Amino acid sequence: MIRGICLFFLLMTVAVATGEGETIHESTNYNKNNFVPPVVKEKTEYYEVCGGCEKDVQSELREKCIKWNDGKKYDSVTNWKVKWDYGHSHAAQTCTAESFVVTVDIVYRLPKWVRTGEAPQTLVEKWNQYMENLMMHEKGHRDRAVASAVELTRLVAELPPARTCAELDRVVNTLCRARLDKLIEVQKKYDTETCHGILQGAEFP
Repeated sequence: MIRGICLFFLLMTVAVATGEGETIHESTNYNKNNFVPPVVKEKTEYYEVCGGCEKDVQSELREKCIKWNDGKKYDSVTNWKVKWDYGHSHAAQTCTAESFVVTVDIVYRLPKWVRTGEAPQTLVEKWNQYMENLMMHEKGHRDRAVASAVELTRLVAELPPARTCAELDRVVNTLCRARLDKLIEVQKKYDTETCHGILQGAEFP
């Protein structure tokens, strides 16, 4: 099997506690050369913030949120890792990709509010809405990564036979990396358009 791997990070939280992972198989039909839908594995990790009032929770978020490589801090972050595996199918002086499969590993890092004392209901409602919006933003990153994996699978499936397997490997790796470079730009545009989720309500309070 030929294996490739690229690791990227989507912007918008450090983690302390780890949640259970989940594997999802995206439903897309691929019949050529035993190509299969991308495999998506998701996991959520949390860091704790305390407080019984809005001011304290805000202070905890500012203190514990992650500093990203752009020098700014964010309440949450989604990490994703893309891997691809495939084999070679030999024919008369040609080589094609066989059983090409893309795996997308996604880790959400989110804040978890540990209440101290009796928090007012209005604050609970604000937090719940904030978390809902925050997750909506991060799912947007996830969806773009998965869509890219689906597109990548289609593009490799449509490649014509190569003269040699070494040539095929060069073409596949070039195609994969170019598609992932494009995905990085798509993710940056998404963050720009949503102001890293703020325009989606992913800001507390």
